[in-house]
Amino acid sequence: MDEADPLNRLDTQSGTMARGDRRSRLPPSSRTVRTHPAYRLDQAARLEAEIVTASDFARYRDDWDDLVDRALIPNVYMHPAIALAADAHGGRRIVVALVWRVSGFRRVLVGAWSLAEFPERRRFFSVLDTALNRLVFAGTPVVDAGLVSEVLDKMLDAIAAQPGLPRIIVASDLNADGRLLPSLRDVLARRRSRALVVGRRRRAVLTRRAARELPDQPGASAKQRQDFRRRGRRLAEAGIEPVALMRGAEIADAFQAFLHIEASGWKGKREHSGWAIRLDPALVPFAAEMIDGLVQAGCASIEALRQGERWIAFSIWLRSGSRAFGWKMAYDEAFASFGPGRQLSELVTAKFLSDPALASFDSCNGSETSFHAAIWPERLELVDIVIDARRGGSVSGTLFMIVELTYRRGRGWLKAARDTVRAYWRGLRSAQ
Repeated sequence: MDEADPLNRLDTQSGTMARGDRRSRLPPSSRTVRTHPAYRLDQAARLEAEIVTASDFARYRDDWDDLVDRALIPNVYMHPAIALAADAHGGRRIVVALVWRVSGFRRVLVGAWSLAEFPERRRFFSVLDTALNRLVFAGTPVVDAGLVSEVLDKMLDAIAAQPGLPRIIVASDLNADGRLLPSLRDVLARRRSRALVVGRRRRAVLTRRAARELPDQPGASAKQRQDFRRRGRRLAEAGIEPVALMRGAEIADAFQAFLHIEASGWKGKREHSGWAIRLDPALVPFAAEMIDGLVQAGCASIEALRQGERWIAFSIWLRSGSRAFGWKMAYDEAFASFGPGRQLSELVTAKFLSDPALASFDSCNGSETSFHAAIWPERLELVDIVIDARRGGSVSGTLFMIVELTYRRGRGWLKAARDTVRAYWRGLRSAQ
């Protein structure tokens, strides 16, 4: 599928997906489980939008919690705690587009979208990006399920009208399943605003079935299940025990241990793209404040393995409303033969299955060679979209879309060429 499909030609995934991929669509049961009804507009109600700072957004946490219960697609990465952490430690201005349903003296939050300002993207353009940094894995706006189109339209109007704010939006990792993307397409068509899909990806997702629980080992073969049980017995014999951390001062100490273990393993090696958080000192305080804020809000948990006083492995997962998100995992490679990553994944999966309020689990890992991709057959469709918030579009917005698409395609070609050369030299060395 061509990455450069205009957004106004992008339809629901059921219409564009190849026949062999239809099994990866999220079933109806994965839709948001709402505890409050979505709002509708009536003659006495109107929508008002505003652009606020991260600090202002943090004052509306009760309103945010209420919105999550009514959201079309809950997204923990839009949480006020993450906006605050990014604003304090990211070096970029964070703004949040809020939309309120106003009726008389009552205001109800019906939309929230956090964005970071990048004043020199590709050197010449000032843009807003939902990817506040590389630890934020979803940019879907959180909108009331009953007012999707109306809220999206108001958000774009607020961004376009705000003095000094970029009008070009890079919506990264936007959820392409369900109703959101078709609604955005319709809104942009009515506004005659220009938009372009510049990236697509898929990542493993686990969802509840309509009439039954998922099996304990989803997607695993009999041999894999046997190996998992064997390694579990070895862990117990070695005195390695699971520990669940959800609150208190123990979180801070455990998180520092996680950072150390992650940096000590393969993620800490720059030849593996340097994924460890500690390799970027600017990310360390952001990550610590983010996790602390989400833990206090009841939106983050740490599952760990420990041998006495020695930490062995960590899996940090997040939640928002009916959705869970896998954030980060790391383990001491001296214990690799015990399969600690698989053990923790099973623990987290069991926690997910035991909570009836959770409907889906986003792995947040786009690699098809990852553990989750191997055993979770469903895939979540994501897109990166460049949007010109101005009605009717603009020359600068169109020019940026061309530049961004050219840059991404060029980077993809270079990466493919590099991988080909590396594979060639590995083949030569193995033949010698």
